[in-house]
Amino acid sequence: MTFLTFLAAIVPGFLICYFIVKLDKHEKEPVPLLVISWILGVAIFFAARYFEGAFDDMIMPYVNEHNLNPNTHPGILFFSAFIRTAFVEEFLKFTILMLIPYNHKAFNEPMDGIVYAVMIGMGFAIVENVIYCLSPPDIALAIVRNFTAVPSHAVFAVILGYYVGLAKFNPAKQIQYIFIGFFLTVFVHGLYDVFLFQEYENWLMILATFVLLGGLFFSRKFISLHQKDSPFKKNQTDEPVLNKTANLKNEPSQLKEEDNEILSAVLFEMRAKKNNNSEEE
Repeated sequence: MTFLTFLAAIVPGFLICYFIVKLDKHEKEPVPLLVISWILGVAIFFAARYFEGAFDDMIMPYVNEHNLNPNTHPGILFFSAFIRTAFVEEFLKFTILMLIPYNHKAFNEPMDGIVYAVMIGMGFAIVENVIYCLSPPDIALAIVRNFTAVPSHAVFAVILGYYVGLAKFNPAKQIQYIFIGFFLTVFVHGLYDVFLFQEYENWLMILATFVLLGGLFFSRKFISLHQKDSPFKKNQTDEPVLNKTANLKNEPSQLKEEDNEILSAVLFEMRAKKNNNSEEE
């Protein structure tokens, strides 16, 4: 059971890594940099746990002194969802993204922002999933988190990576895009957590699913936009003339109208060269 729970905890995250690399259609990233980004994502999970623990140490004496429920008190709930969790985790992911991949020569198209952000986010999500689901082993929890927590981290990463990709190749608006991307990611992450953390009404947790679905919708659009903006994108409609002339081995009666035009042009050039040679003689 422990081994099955472990597999259930890690496979979805690695599948997301695989699919995001496949979606980077026009210019693939170096595997070592992808692996480094993923490993650093794992590392910042432990850094996040440390800082989140420090925030808990700050706020819990106040909570205990006033006998408050942190999941129903509006101020503490907001602080826990948006600052303690969303801001801390996304700031660490953002820091790694900007310090390592962003300044690497392999970051040479907008889509790379999404690719590296997702690798960092999945490193974070996978180790988080393993720790939550293996202490004690709970395969049911792993399955639930595979449809909630893991894809949510992918959504946050796509939003951040989309704007970081814009910032990289728009120097005049670099600060603006970075600011929008980071705080939009924190807002979406915090909103998602508010609905999960609150204990007002159980049905309000459903709203976290709508936040996730909305994030998936926009993530798909963001990926599509960066795919279209790739400077490495080739025009798939352009066929070399040699490919068209390869059909000239057919009989003229079997050729298409387009091929007949090419054949006529070739014959015209041959006739013109023959006439020029005759005149020179």
